[in-house]
This record gives sequence, C-alpha cells and structure tokens, in this order.
Amino acid sequence: MSFKYRALRDIRPYNGCIPQLTKPLLRALIQASVHYLESEKCSPEILDLALNKLYARHEIPKNFCQVFSMVLTTMQSFLRCPKGGVMDHEFREFLKDLKFPDEFIDDLCNVLFNYRATLSRSLAETKIDRPKIIGMQWRINISLATCVAQVSTPTIVLYFNLNNGEHRTLELPLTMFDRLRYNVALLVNGLQSLQNRTALKSF
Repeated sequence: MSFKYRALRDIRPYNGCIPQLTKPLLRALIQASVHYLESEKCSPEILDLALNKLYARHEIPKNFCQVFSMVLTTMQSFLRCPKGGVMDHEFREFLKDLKFPDEFIDDLCNVLFNYRATLSRSLAETKIDRPKIIGMQWRINISLATCVAQVSTPTIVLYFNLNNGEHRTLELPLTMFDRLRYNVALLVNGLQSLQNRTALKSF
C-alpha cells in the first residue's frame, strides 16, 4: 500500500478542519504534536499548553481536538514511512491534494524533513509504552435546553479503563463515532484476512 493511499485514507476524514487552520494555530499544533511524539504518555497538559498560548490573541476553533488529530495524523503518516520513501516534492504534492495552503505546507515540511531522525526515533520508542485499554463503557449524552426545540446534538461518551490504573473519558459527535466504528470494523476484517493466510498459520 503506497504512502499516499494510506495517508489519504487516514487524513481525508479531517479535511473539513483545514479551512479552520491559521498559521499561529498550526504552529502551536505542530509543537503539541512534537511533544506528543516525544512523550511516553499523551498528557492532557500538552493540549492545554497549546490552548493557553493561543487564547490571548487568537480565536480557537470549537473542534480544536479534531484539528489537532489531523495535524498529528499527518505527521505520524509521514514518519511511519522508511527514510527516503517519501521525497520532499511528493509530500508537498500530497498536502496540496488535501488543500493545505502553501505557507502551511512549508511549516510541516521544515519540521518533518529537518527533524525526521529525532521524531522517528521518538515515535518508535514511545509507542511501545502506551497504556492499554482493559475495559470500556459508553453512553449517549443528550443535553436538553429550556426549549424542547433546542435539544443539542447527541454525543457518545466513552469511558476507558487503562492497565496502569488510570481512567479516560472521551466525548465524540455521532459522525466521528460512526467513523470510529467503521475503522475498527476495517481493522478487524484486516486481522481476519491475515489469520487466514497460509504463510502465517505456521507461526
């Protein structure tokens, strides 16, 4: 599977976030993504730091976490490819296909190509130590306003129990929850296909 096909599949769902990017926001999200890649754990303080830097002078998009996910996924897709597997002009063309403005493309390319060795090493070292999910619960969250006609859009709230004793809560809009279910189904289908391959049955 080519880099472009795999990366487009992972990033295209976030295309609607690109128009919300500003140069200060992108740079703050790149810094947050670098911290994420270099950390052994994904700390909420990373995003809080990025938000605090922006709040004073810039407007923060409502779906800030989705915009962050888009930037982080873009960087991870590049770093997972072997060194030299994606050339500078190829990556720029890929970002243009996603409708990234030229000035944003320059910022992403400068970070990824100049610091690739360090970021790739951090990604390889930290992904092994991520906490694992050992239990999950979910519920539908519906908020009622004073007027019945003003019922807000329902969301899905997920509660995760991790193997390190910590707990996490994640609230998703229905559209993103459906996307999550679809991607999980694809993953399970892919694993089942691998299990049926003759070459793997001997292991």
